[in-house]
Amino acid sequence: MPTKIPQHEGPTPLEAAKEEKPSAKATHVNMMTDTIIANMPQEGLRQILRGLLGVDPKVTPKLNELALFYLNNTRSSSCPDLFTGGQIPETTSSLEGFQRRYRCLMGCGRGFESMELLIEVIRQVKALIFVDGAKVSEELMESLAVVDADIVQSVTAMQKNLTTNSGVREMNFEEEKTAERMRSHLLECKEQAERLGQEFAFDRGLSRILKLALGESDTGRSMGNIAKAPPVANIANTQIERFQLGKSLVPRMFMGLWQFSSPAWGTASTTKINKHFRKHVDAGLTAYDMADHYGDAEVIFGSFRSSQPDASNIACATKYCVFEPTTINKEVVEANITERLSNINADSVELLQLHWQSYDDPQYVKMAQLVKEDPRVLNVGLCNYDTQHMNEVLESGVKIVSNQVQFSLIDSRPVFKMAESCIKHNVKLLTYGSLCGGFLADKWLGVAAPNMFAADMTPSHRKYFEMITVWGGWTLVQTLLTALSLISKKYNVSISNVATRWVLDHEYVGAVIIGGRMGISEHVDENVEVFSFKLDEEDKKTIQEVLDQSRAKDVFEAMGDCGGEYR
Repeated sequence: MPTKIPQHEGPTPLEAAKEEKPSAKATHVNMMTDTIIANMPQEGLRQILRGLLGVDPKVTPKLNELALFYLNNTRSSSCPDLFTGGQIPETTSSLEGFQRRYRCLMGCGRGFESMELLIEVIRQVKALIFVDGAKVSEELMESLAVVDADIVQSVTAMQKNLTTNSGVREMNFEEEKTAERMRSHLLECKEQAERLGQEFAFDRGLSRILKLALGESDTGRSMGNIAKAPPVANIANTQIERFQLGKSLVPRMFMGLWQFSSPAWGTASTTKINKHFRKHVDAGLTAYDMADHYGDAEVIFGSFRSSQPDASNIACATKYCVFEPTTINKEVVEANITERLSNINADSVELLQLHWQSYDDPQYVKMAQLVKEDPRVLNVGLCNYDTQHMNEVLESGVKIVSNQVQFSLIDSRPVFKMAESCIKHNVKLLTYGSLCGGFLADKWLGVAAPNMFAADMTPSHRKYFEMITVWGGWTLVQTLLTALSLISKKYNVSISNVATRWVLDHEYVGAVIIGGRMGISEHVDENVEVFSFKLDEEDKKTIQEVLDQSRAKDVFEAMGDCGGEYR
């Protein structure tokens, strides 16, 4: 029987938001355009919408406004049954639609409102699943793992709601009630699961809500001394190339944890995630890239690393990102670094990468200077800085060891301008997108262009398919994959290995960052094969003949220097 969604005493932020209305101004939509909207397949409309947002980022606030208006007008006062009762509970068909709704609220920046809906999910879980006689199937546990990841994302959205120009504000009374209700429900679920001998499905979500609500953690971890000294080069796999990144010796392949930022890539339990971390470390892949806004990536990584006997060999590269207007001073910078260290459970960090959204505000130089002065940061890097502004930071006297930018066969913008500065100042690039979201792989050779919104497509696929389109299109990508395939057979490696090796063979590239879907899928054995060969001149010539047919230079001129697409 449908249950009424619990309400706040007094108006909730969501109820207050119902008063928000889109602008009364509206442009006439002509009949031909209306015909397109009415007849275009759903996936086509989605691709068109992404294209519009990419052309003019000013459209995004209006999209959020209209989306929120729609969500408010279609809001129900009751919630359907999301799970069946009985001895073997299952999810109902209503759960997926409910999840879509609270995820849209997150996307609109309504973190606390999304948490209200998630509270209802947990309430039903507690009432139907963690009870005497209930048997929790593996399939249901996988569904609950998705909910757990959604809680993590909701907390991330809530934290963004609390961010102000001068730091992080305190939660108001209604926000505190929301956080406390979720904390209480999750703790009760955990107690019931332990009493019944069942696996608790919401470890990640509980950890995040505890930290948000009370500034505590349920793990009982104490701050360690993980990064007081540079990592020790005591790695069994000597095949993996390593390089000196400032004070740290690290492998030339980092594992990227961007996938923790959304359940869209899949979800897994902490146990499975840790097993994959361990497999990577055992193979010599000991460096991990994350950020303060990649869901709970810092916390998951920190918990894993601090529990390992070889923790000093495992390197952390995280980020300090400023997306909104803020006031930079010593206290603000120290507080952010403290937060990063708390999350990764360490006294210092091997690499802190700085991202600054608006160059119109010159405080990015002051930020870099203050970070460099903090002894808890072993090395300072940048993320998505263009050449001009990277040089400004360097000329201010701050030693920058790296800049993380997009670089691949499809996006070669660094070669046009960034490369010269990197060589001059001994700055190494840490490159992401080097496999173009996974499209530079054997599985895509000879395959028709995919539907970007099919069930197996991820945000990475959509992001990099757009790069493929502007670079030269799917037909030219097939030509490139064919060339890479011939080279891969020569060395008995994969197409992905050849694409990665091409990036690594640039002298100013320190390491490539390969996305790691920890606990979901891994390609450790394939990834390490990157270090089994190098491209010869004939290989490079074969690849260049394809690249010469692309619009690589046009991409640079249209999108701007590295990181330009984010501004």
